[in-house]
Amino acid sequence: MKVLITGATGFIGTALCSYLIKNNHSVHYLVTDAADIKDKENYKGFLWNPEKNEIDLNSLDQVDAIVNLAGHTINCAWTEENKNQIHNSRINCSNTLFNALQTNEHQVKSIVNASAIGIYQSSETAVYNENSSDFGTDFLAEVCKDWEAANLRFEGLGIKTAITRFGLILSKDHGVLHELAKVVSKGLGANLGNGKQWMSWVHFNDVIEIIYQLLNQQHSGIFNVVAPNAVKQNEFLKLLAAQLNKPLWLPNIPEFVIKFGLGKRSALVLSSQHVQSIKLPEIGYQFRFTELSSTLKDLYK
Repeated sequence: MKVLITGATGFIGTALCSYLIKNNHSVHYLVTDAADIKDKENYKGFLWNPEKNEIDLNSLDQVDAIVNLAGHTINCAWTEENKNQIHNSRINCSNTLFNALQTNEHQVKSIVNASAIGIYQSSETAVYNENSSDFGTDFLAEVCKDWEAANLRFEGLGIKTAITRFGLILSKDHGVLHELAKVVSKGLGANLGNGKQWMSWVHFNDVIEIIYQLLNQQHSGIFNVVAPNAVKQNEFLKLLAAQLNKPLWLPNIPEFVIKFGLGKRSALVLSSQHVQSIKLPEIGYQFRFTELSSTLKDLYK
């Protein structure tokens, strides 16, 4: 199988490329900077410019499937300029791929598109699955809704289309766990807000294997990429502090302080989504990591 990947230089994309090559598949990947292009055995880069709807059509040569992960990071100041970049980068990437596939011959049979559980309404009591339609109205939810709408159009081209709503992806070196661990490791960990927010997490390795299975089996539909057992923030920090052998003694940081410091970006740490996946077990995926305590032990072993 030959797979075209966008966002291939990000931490998920990099690992996915390695995983595919290790399993005897070929990778084409798209980048906006010529300096990032490499041409190795089973690994070849191509230029594109989604803002201008430009793409090197050679990137589609003999490609069987696409993984679309590209988008501007949300871990930045939410100025109007950055918010526009967060939104438009995702839509532009999806539109550029769609236009290329719609107007040119290809052999692409399936596509896996990223999204996030931030599409669901923030709640400390609700439990969401793929059939839930209680979507939020905040910035991140609107981005996800627009992103998914752009990606679902691939079905109209006869391409099997999977939407992966990622939970909090746990990696020792990247993402939310990496940022929390930097604080907790200094003995400065504290609950953010009331600490009762649900954190629907997933081990990094499970993410890669889920994407791989969706590609191999050419699945379509919505998939919540979250481990079976979500935890509340106070439990998450308690387990992380124990794993790092650090105390968790500071009082909660009040919600108004976080909102004052982060503005609307405070949603990244204050929102609560208790999300379950009913679709992944249906297609036979078995999570390698189901409990947070054993997951943290694996990541920090």
